[in-house]
Amino acid sequence: MIAEALDTLQALLIAGGIWLITGSIALLLVLTLAVLGLYGIARATWRALRGHNRPTWARSRAAARRYARRGPDYEEAA
Repeated sequence: MIAEALDTLQALLIAGGIWLITGSIALLLVLTLAVLGLYGIARATWRALRGHNRPTWARSRAAARRYARRGPDYEEAA
């Protein structure tokens, strides 16, 4: 009778351990996805409010063409 009780206890401990590990992994995945989602939302909001962090010539094709057409100014270098 004691052997059956110990066998049942061992089975319950193994099942509880598997349940605990599975729950921990699931919780880790859910929290990771939640943090990544919140980070993405915060970053998109920040960029929408602040604008892109790029140089002026990279903001539009027209600006890039204007800057590319400029000749070098050697007066300042002299």
